[in-house]
Amino acid sequence: MEQGWRGLVSGPTRKRAGPLGVLDIGTSKICCYIVRSLPGQDVHLLGRGYQLAEGLRAGEIVDAEAAETSLLAVIHEAEQQAQLTLRELVVAVSGCQPRSGWHRLSTPLNGRKATQEDVTRLLERARWEAEAPDAAVLHLLPLEFTLDGGPGLADPRGLAGQQLDLLAHSVSVAEQPLRNITDCLERCHLDIRAVVAAGYASALACLAAEEMERGCLLIDMGGGTTSLAHCVAGRLALLEQVQYGGDHVTRDLAWGLSTSRQHAERIKNLYGGVQWRSCDEHATVEVPLIGDHPELPTGEVARTRITQIIRARIEEIFLLAQDRLREHLEFLQRHPPRSVVLTGGASQLEGIDELAHEMFGLPVRRGRPGLVVGAHGPESEPCCATATGAVTLALGQDPRLVWSRASEPSFGASPLARVGRWLRESF
Repeated sequence: MEQGWRGLVSGPTRKRAGPLGVLDIGTSKICCYIVRSLPGQDVHLLGRGYQLAEGLRAGEIVDAEAAETSLLAVIHEAEQQAQLTLRELVVAVSGCQPRSGWHRLSTPLNGRKATQEDVTRLLERARWEAEAPDAAVLHLLPLEFTLDGGPGLADPRGLAGQQLDLLAHSVSVAEQPLRNITDCLERCHLDIRAVVAAGYASALACLAAEEMERGCLLIDMGGGTTSLAHCVAGRLALLEQVQYGGDHVTRDLAWGLSTSRQHAERIKNLYGGVQWRSCDEHATVEVPLIGDHPELPTGEVARTRITQIIRARIEEIFLLAQDRLREHLEFLQRHPPRSVVLTGGASQLEGIDELAHEMFGLPVRRGRPGLVVGAHGPESEPCCATATGAVTLALGQDPRLVWSRASEPSFGASPLARVGRWLRESF
């Protein structure tokens, strides 16, 4: 865990000796990890479950019964492999319309040294300011402390000045879609230990410490959504989302080629790309048209046409991502990204990194997680990024997970009890 801001917020990582369950709820798939971590050892995968995400659209529940069946199936699969029963989970959500907020607060010092109480008070105020009707705050992160308008400080405590200022970043999601997910899991007799925004988790799984320090934009291309997570100075500074992903590429192919979604997905995986050089205009691919026998396809399409359909949708996703980022232009002008990292299942299309470089004008690489090690080596596929990042957060018992169940008072009996507790544990 990096020094500076991250150490200031969360303190030393506290590894759990017991098994930990993580659930990644996406649009096209649901993934469950059961892991164990011991001091000085790798994070070992005890059990893993993968299921199609029935009853979900864009990471949100649209059919409660189908979603509950999918969730029970994926958790049961992981439990069977791990030979244990889960009681609590850390849940990563890719939907629920995440939004960033920034909060500037100050407290007078009048020449004395900044104390723990000053920092705690500022963070408490930022937490309350982040509250909004019909929204739930998932994460709260201090981005910058300053004394008397000076340069940013790694830790203001013990330094004297007239005024201490804080710039904090909050990540909120729509409360009702989140409540639908938590209610569904509670019907499965599972306790939710924390909820994590998928883009934040993927950033922690795929970005190097130096990238996070310099400024890096992570683009996590899932099935139904694309998450944008900008990290700078070692912190998550911006989180946004586009309501399109790899499933929309598959749908475009199915419609454009008059074939089924199943065959369109196969064509995408075998022949999909976004660069014209990857296809010969004279090369063709057999396509089973709707109504054809799978073994006797009657359709035929040029590779160029496949590339044309896929590239058009990926360009649209990147353009929509740029539009989302322009909404925060003033902030990004002060804290610009220096590079881009692509991850998620849809990021595996041939040539997509080059297209991202063309459109964003920044160095681009593909990101893979590597924290969790299974029987066959690291779980390093891009589609595993969110689950791996959620493990990273959960193992550190990160106090930036400030979500609480909607049925509970926000901070317990005392209005500041809960936030006060995690702040005291952090410093």
